[in-house]
Amino acid sequence: MKVSLTDTSQIAIDLDYIQPSMLKDSLEDIDEIFYANLLASVVKHCVETSQRLNSDIRQLIERI
Repeated sequence: MKVSLTDTSQIAIDLDYIQPSMLKDSLEDIDEIFYANLLASVVKHCVETSQRLNSDIRQLIERI
């Protein structure tokens, strides 16, 4: 996670994560469909949780 200021003095938070499209390409090489689907579900959950966390942090910072 990176926190920085933009040129307009706003706080920017970057939750550095792997792009879903890159994961999709990597999962195509896995022979076991079950494990690929399970891994994709876990990654999707993590990405959605990090996006909610990003939104929550933004709201907290705006309140301050």
